[in-house]
Amino acid sequence: MSEPTQDAVPRPLTERERSVVEAMLSVSFDGVEALRRQVPSLLVSGGCGCGCPTIYFAHPKDEVGVWQRVNASITGTHDGLMLFTSGQWLDSLEYVGTGERDPAEFPDLGLLVVEPCS
Repeated sequence: MSEPTQDAVPRPLTERERSVVEAMLSVSFDGVEALRRQVPSLLVSGGCGCGCPTIYFAHPKDEVGVWQRVNASITGTHDGLMLFTSGQWLDSLEYVGTGERDPAEFPDLGLLVVEPCS
């Protein structure tokens, strides 16, 4: 596992990142409405040092721990995505790759099968 990178200045989400976050939040679970309201102002504070598309979100660091809220499998692969929260805040969107090389960006939305964690 690579060390996370920190962006010098938090940046806005790319169009692809925003679409994937919105797709991950399209399922129903307790607290999803509050998380959806964060998306328009969501900023990326860093990523994974390995070069995969994993991103970490800027948010107040007043909570301890992270919780996996949503999973997505990627059709045609054994790869997946996981959306984490820290307290009431979106924390990260992580790419889990099983191949020799991870892609540089998140997959097309049509390939995602999204499910909330139980």
